[in-house]
Amino acid sequence: MKNKRALFFQRFMAFMIDMVIIYLLISIVSMPFIDSKKSEDLTEKTITIMNQYRNGEIDAESYIIQYGDLTYKIAKNNGLVTVITLLLYVIYFVVYQLYKDGQTIGKRIMKIKVVSTEGKLNTNQMIFRAFIANSILVELISFMFLLFGTKDIYFYGTISFQMIQYLIIFISIIMVMSRKDGASIHDLLVHTRVVQI
Repeated sequence: MKNKRALFFQRFMAFMIDMVIIYLLISIVSMPFIDSKKSEDLTEKTITIMNQYRNGEIDAESYIIQYGDLTYKIAKNNGLVTVITLLLYVIYFVVYQLYKDGQTIGKRIMKIKVVSTEGKLNTNQMIFRAFIANSILVELISFMFLLFGTKDIYFYGTISFQMIQYLIIFISIIMVMSRKDGASIHDLLVHTRVVQI
């Protein structure tokens, strides 16, 4: 008997559960590597600049320049955390999910799983699926901009790729809710489906 497609609600709840789990893991693992004082200072400066712009104390151009500078400094300060985040994303959304036959903890709780439309689920499918569905590709590109680009390249490049990612997510949500098979963009590209079990 063919498995029924997973409902949007099931996929959304599984995603939210997985995000809570992954961010808890990231927080625990990266805690020793975070310069808390510097992070707090940069965050406070960011809030101050936002308030200045909101109150009309600085113009839009000054706001963008200062905000871009602070965003770059925050990213530099959290570089090691980004590496840890990328590694944990790959371990959880690729290795663990492949090892658990297409299920993360969130998917197991919601009784859904990823299956291949071409037989057995394979490593390449899980890697490419996670790179698109879990924003690993955008995070990796942003990190490359941080390492090899200027402050402006990092700021505008990251914004551009995040906008593309948001568009992909929006289109995927519409696809999951409207298509009979419930396939999203990443499902179609890597020949997978999310089904109820």
